[in-house]
Amino acid sequence: MFDIRLSEEQREFRDLARKFAQEEVKPKAMALDREPDWEKRIPWDLLKKGSQLGFRTFVLQEENGGSGMSDHLTSCLVAEELAAGELGTAYYFMLTARRARDWFELRMTPEQKAYFIPRFTGDDLYFTTVAIHESETDFGFDYYTETPDHVRLNTRAVEQPDGSWIINGTKCYQTVGYLAKLIVVRAQTPAGLQSFLVEGDSPGLRRRPLSKLGRRVGDNAAEIHFENVRVPKGRIMPPSPKGRTDMGTHPTIASLTLGLGRAALEETLKYTQERVSGGKPIIRHQAVGITIAEMAMNLEASRRLIWTAAWVKDHPEAIADGSVANMPYEHMALAFTGTAVQRLTEQAIELFGGAGVIQGMPIEKYVRDAHVQKHVSFPFPSRFKITEQLAGFKRKVPPYHGGD
Repeated sequence: MFDIRLSEEQREFRDLARKFAQEEVKPKAMALDREPDWEKRIPWDLLKKGSQLGFRTFVLQEENGGSGMSDHLTSCLVAEELAAGELGTAYYFMLTARRARDWFELRMTPEQKAYFIPRFTGDDLYFTTVAIHESETDFGFDYYTETPDHVRLNTRAVEQPDGSWIINGTKCYQTVGYLAKLIVVRAQTPAGLQSFLVEGDSPGLRRRPLSKLGRRVGDNAAEIHFENVRVPKGRIMPPSPKGRTDMGTHPTIASLTLGLGRAALEETLKYTQERVSGGKPIIRHQAVGITIAEMAMNLEASRRLIWTAAWVKDHPEAIADGSVANMPYEHMALAFTGTAVQRLTEQAIELFGGAGVIQGMPIEKYVRDAHVQKHVSFPFPSRFKITEQLAGFKRKVPPYHGGD
């Protein structure tokens, strides 16, 4: 049965994330956002302290150094709280944490686990990223279709006589790509696409951070260049098991966006109760009150859709036995939340008036962050996926024009 009541463990972990985000992360957010030097925007002290509190490793089982909280709903709770403190900082923790269960426990070989898990759990600054997307081929993200079987990526891996591999190519738009210590690289081999476990300090691996409009605190969309990068034998990660439903980070990303929206709403409530116009706080003006009510309703609708998506991913049997409709909940959550929060921040900056566009005002940062989140939420492709599932048709895979 779907139940929106949280367990005691979930509430405790949510409250821990809230305390850390509000007391440690949020007070430093605005100053970090305004730093012109990208390197100085990395919140090293917060990343280390948050890791020590478990926000990077909590999805792992206890025997592997985690908390055993591997369900998607708990990840969504933590993501919302951390992002309400500061979005970019939250990305470091949540993308690394959500992948950790999939990579370290469910897919890696025993030999790979023995090598990588101690490094991951023993280093508070061990973050991860996945290098898939190539600007030349435009494949790697599911904009309009899943990556089709006939794709040939330009990033190539060539096996050597000793069983190692040499990788050459370029990847782009890799979130947390600039300082990740483990990179899962999708590369072309004669046997097809493979996922290589590449360590961040590998010779020949170069990175270039890309500065964005928003979500500037540490997180970035780095370009990663591979020039004869050697990967030892045995570093190809096995593919995901067929029929898996607990992969992916869509509900987590939607929750990060939700946390941003919540922070914007809270800041707006505070301002509209303090700002006086016409002899009373502006929140008492009917038009302002109606706007805030709409913001709150859309935020709560986003939360319920996200929680439903997370619950369904944790309970695939509910769809299998027909007790829950087979709907693309995670794409619905991603598209709806991205659109709702962008709209919310635009409504908020209108209520702030001239003060809202001044640098140093939190709402100005939230608007920029929301524009970035609208992009990563892929609202239009997600809606195509929703339509595809509802109508039962398949889109034609476009001809491939990249590679050879």
